[in-house]
Amino acid sequence: MTDLKSANDYFYNKDYKTALKLFLKSENYYGAGLCSLLLCNTKRAKIFWSINKNCPASKWGLVMLDFIQLKKNKIPTFFQTRAQLEIYLSLFIENNLIEWAQNLISCCDVLFRANPESYKFIARALYANGYFKLAINFCKKSLRYFYSDPEAFLIMSQCQFLLSDIAEALDSINRTLAIVPMYYPAKLFKKILLEEIENKRNKRA
Repeated sequence: MTDLKSANDYFYNKDYKTALKLFLKSENYYGAGLCSLLLCNTKRAKIFWSINKNCPASKWGLVMLDFIQLKKNKIPTFFQTRAQLEIYLSLFIENNLIEWAQNLISCCDVLFRANPESYKFIARALYANGYFKLAINFCKKSLRYFYSDPEAFLIMSQCQFLLSDIAEALDSINRTLAIVPMYYPAKLFKKILLEEIENKRNKRA
């Protein structure tokens, strides 16, 4: 257990080589596979994930190996996509594996078939990593199918705010609150927006 905790600590500090050794020591082959992937050793990742193909996380990992090569023959499960898509996309972006991130996003049609909320998951990851315009595009795609999704409107509003499009941000947050008036994150964000609008008015005065 100590080795596994240490492995997780090294992983979150992006010391994937040390984490890999500790995951192997604790026989955590999923973790070893993920470290290998982030070290750009896809062959080794496949070997580790193939050791326990019944592990849902390893099954997802094997699908990812196809997706980053733009192979769309396999479809992940609904819950795998919900649990892992946002995490993997963020990991690729954070580790400057931009081509893999782009390829994963390019498989969004397959991911949508696995879980129709995939567009929103992609939007959340893009927003968290500073790709605000792209995140807005994926929020809009999500809203074509889930037109009353308050979270998608909230993400879009946050992105618009960070792009200094205050009017659009206010419109999006009002749509959020029209759907769920007591949605606390939206109420809090609207307060921030109104304060920003008031500050701009005061500066002009």
